Amino acid sequence: MRGLSRRVQAMKPSATVAVNAKALELRRQGVDLVALTAGEPDFDTPEHVKEAARRALAQGKTKYAPPAGIPELREALAEKFRRENGLQVTPEETIVTVGGKQALFNLFQAILDPGDEVIVLRPYWVSYPEMVRFAGGVVVEVETLPRKASSPTPRGSGGPSPPAPRPWW
Repeated sequence: MRGLSRRVQAMKPSATVAVNAKALELRRQGVDLVALTAGEPDFDTPEHVKEAARRALAQGKTKYAPPAGIPELREALAEKFRRENGLQVTPEETIVTVGGKQALFNLFQAILDPGDEVIVLRPYWVSYPEMVRFAGGVVVEVETLPRKASSPTPRGSGGPSPPAPRPWW
């Protein structure tokens, strides 16, 4: 039987998973701590969300969704982006993923060729460079400074950064 690909074997272990495992072990030992690792909330799922899930199950919404997401959700997201973020996108240009890391992983796999350079602004989430490398890209880290409502400005652009767009959340 064939083993894992060289690409997978070259991956570095997840620092997030390692630190989260350590936090879970410390909790099992009775240590009271707040783990800022895996992004899990420290509260239960709100009751209205649980109720919506129960209604969806009762309505038979138990099958796979379309790969890009449920059309009604994509329509609602496109409208939200237009209304709150000033972005003109259509539902056809909107894709639903299980999270931001999954979206970036898919993006890198879709657009990077071996040797393509990807600027990764530091500080960054520890998974980003490894995702770029997995897709064959070359990570170019750029240190950032704390600034109020700014984004990177390419060299030679001759002006300050425009205000950052409003967060989608």
